Amino acid sequence: MMKITSQLALSQLKLNRKRTMAGISAMALSTALVTAIMCFLTSGNKMLTNFLGPEYGEYGGAYSVILAIPALLLGLLTAAMSVTVISNIFAASANKRMQEFGILKCVGGTGKQIKATVLSESLWLCATGIPLGLILGTLIGYGGVRITGHFISDINELAQGIIMRPFTFSLPFYVSGWTYLSAAVFSFLIVLYSAYRPAKAAGKLTAIQCVKGVGTGADFKEAEVKTGLIPKIFGCEGEIACKNIKRNKNGYKATIRALALGILLLLLTGGLSGQAREFREWMTPDSEEMMVDYCSNYETALNKKTGKREERITVPISADRYNEITEKLSESGTDIYGVGSDSFTYHATLDQNMLTDEMKQVPDIFDENHETKVELITVDDRFYRKLCDRAGAAYGSNLLINSYEYNKKGRYVTITPYRDGVTEITMINAANEKQVFAVGGILDQEDLEEQGFLEMNPYPVRLVVPGIDARSFDWFGTPDDEQAYTEYARKIMDEYYPVTTKDSYVEQGYTVRISRTDIMVKMLNIAIVLAEAVMYGLVILLILMGFTSVISTLATNIRIRSREFAILKSVGMTNGSLRKMIYCESILCIIKALIPGITLGIVIPFAINLSIRKAFPVLYHMPWAMLVTGIVV
Repeated sequence: MMKITSQLALSQLKLNRKRTMAGISAMALSTALVTAIMCFLTSGNKMLTNFLGPEYGEYGGAYSVILAIPALLLGLLTAAMSVTVISNIFAASANKRMQEFGILKCVGGTGKQIKATVLSESLWLCATGIPLGLILGTLIGYGGVRITGHFISDINELAQGIIMRPFTFSLPFYVSGWTYLSAAVFSFLIVLYSAYRPAKAAGKLTAIQCVKGVGTGADFKEAEVKTGLIPKIFGCEGEIACKNIKRNKNGYKATIRALALGILLLLLTGGLSGQAREFREWMTPDSEEMMVDYCSNYETALNKKTGKREERITVPISADRYNEITEKLSESGTDIYGVGSDSFTYHATLDQNMLTDEMKQVPDIFDENHETKVELITVDDRFYRKLCDRAGAAYGSNLLINSYEYNKKGRYVTITPYRDGVTEITMINAANEKQVFAVGGILDQEDLEEQGFLEMNPYPVRLVVPGIDARSFDWFGTPDDEQAYTEYARKIMDEYYPVTTKDSYVEQGYTVRISRTDIMVKMLNIAIVLAEAVMYGLVILLILMGFTSVISTLATNIRIRSREFAILKSVGMTNGSLRKMIYCESILCIIKALIPGITLGIVIPFAINLSIRKAFPVLYHMPWAMLVTGIVV
């Protein structure tokens, strides 16, 4: 037979259909979010196992973390909002049933039975809300995975045009019994925890408190409200509303928390989205040249003689080789130029007298050995002659690039680093062997119009040195037929650097790519847009869940205050004044929610930006449109 506590809970659910629907809706949305997250997790796991193997290959630990951390963060965020919303609904339900609990205690009911009644109500709601949530979450997950799969297909298509070794990966929609079991158990625990707190509070109330209709959050002390702006703006109704909120803090706490969390999520999403947009704009190149790229792997060790960190290029490309490839690529009928670099062999010891005042103010130029990073740049022979002509230097000279761009607290600043008259720069390697490079000419910023010189993080010392080996080399050109040129370039590179293994960069020591210069950025843009879409979708669902709590709580508070309204009307308060008082309570709740919500919604993305701007010229901008939208909603 069914226990009396379960019977009472079921009868209350049948009598209070609106509150029951609100509870089921909140549980279904909570479960749906958890289920959708689990669908993404299992589908992502399936994609990686299909592509990398059951254990994700050599980097299994890293890929596991990439999957687990976002799922964990999203799960915790969903749990936080769910507990706030569902707990508030049960608290409102318990307050509505105070007199019923008082009667039960008067006829012998115990606090334990009262608590069991509220918990039984949560179990009955789970029986409907969780299955509905699993179905809804599956539909949301299926739609989200299909949309995500579309974006991944675009990335896959672009990647096949970049990587010399073709590969294919896709995101299938995949669920298993564990998907639903995990989502159901997690949602069930959320509901139990949410219901336990108001159930425990209701069980502790005395019979006389219940009979009088005193709620679990009531404060018997006189709520003092200092005369200030509230009475002047809203009148006596606003003053009464303020006292009501102070007297019933717990009753409004969850509503305020839900509203604050909603505004926080909107501002957080808007702030991060703005930073992502600025990052995309900074990454996007102006050029649409085709690029053939060779890059060698490198090994890191400590020099036995000095103990300094030493980096060795695994498969350097020689001057003869890159000049030969340049000539062959030019035979396609496209004007080709090549730019390569070696940033591993040397550091520089700079005399302070060589530096301009602007350069002396740049932070972190020198390392612990008072040396600065160096990039030795090399170009093909024909392009080198053009650079010598621009610098007015003799053929065979080393050309110093007298332009430095660095990130200054989120903004890129371009300066002239060296004074006039620099004739030599002393280089030093990991073995402390010094070599002096004579400077035969200067290249200013206006002399560097080619795409090959545009770097996201340039080194303080950049010197064009002819005829040196390089770690990487890029060939640039603008062919009339990109597809035909790609096939031709692939054939040429296969002759010199064939890609024959699954991971050429690790196993062969080098990699080769052929693409347009803006393709890599397009891939990044697709990934960022995808992340934004997922984030916005999650935020919208969480806010809908929060609205369920707000509407349910405010409606319940009005219903359980019928005695209070009757007393106010008996002393002369009109229906208009009552409405004004309730509106004032709502406005005060909004104001109380906006203060922490806006504060945290600004502080959190700004704090994230403080770490981002150290590496990239990306600043935080106040998302005014999102702020106004959040306040209005």
